[in-house]
Amino acid sequence: MRAKRRAADLPAIDASLICDAALRLTKEFGIDGWSIRQLAKEIDARPNVINYHVGRREDVVHLVMERVNAEISLPGPCKGWKPWFRLLLGELRRTLRKYPGVARRLAAIGPGLGESNRIINQGIQMLEDAGFNDQSAFAYSILLCQTCSFVAAEDDRDRLGKVRKETGRAYAGALSTPEPGVAALAKAVKPLTESESLRQDFFDRQFSVLVDALLDGLEENLLRDPPTCHEHEPSKRLDPGRSSEHKL
Repeated sequence: MRAKRRAADLPAIDASLICDAALRLTKEFGIDGWSIRQLAKEIDARPNVINYHVGRREDVVHLVMERVNAEISLPGPCKGWKPWFRLLLGELRRTLRKYPGVARRLAAIGPGLGESNRIINQGIQMLEDAGFNDQSAFAYSILLCQTCSFVAAEDDRDRLGKVRKETGRAYAGALSTPEPGVAALAKAVKPLTESESLRQDFFDRQFSVLVDALLDGLEENLLRDPPTCHEHEPSKRLDPGRSSEHKL
């Protein structure tokens, strides 16, 4: 087989070549939108060759996730943890938007260990330095998970483009409704059905507001007012048989 590939001037097959092809398919069809047979066709090989070099489809997906994580650039030095995370989360969004479906997986199961370690280590260190202490990992997981969830929703909107436009036109048709809340929403949605650039600006603004809300909320709830131990303890129900001195 190697001889045939050399004769046809095709590159030798290895895990890196398979991952490159899987990345191309992910960009076009999404992480869950291609099969091993499609991938084999992409590299001009039989499906069992992929199993030999990498393993199951899920093993290929793991390579893709690793490669995507490697593309995410860490911000340089910043004056404060909040500007640093604004840059990181913006970079995370830009990278994940190139690979539909990856954000949904990250939000659901996390990045795993490997190429994501540098992001995890630096991010949690930034939070520890800011004073989050033992809440640093919790704060980090909120920021990354919510960003991935936002991107996953963007991917879904793209995938459901026809349905989204139909729903948007229905909202836009409600401009004259006497119901003030519906009319206000219709006014906001109408431009999104008319211009792709306006739609993108709308969701860029949504993302910016979300990130600011997350950062400010963590600062208020965990940094300025850290939880006490009893807030994490399960509530203790009163036993009717106990003496009255223990009752409220």
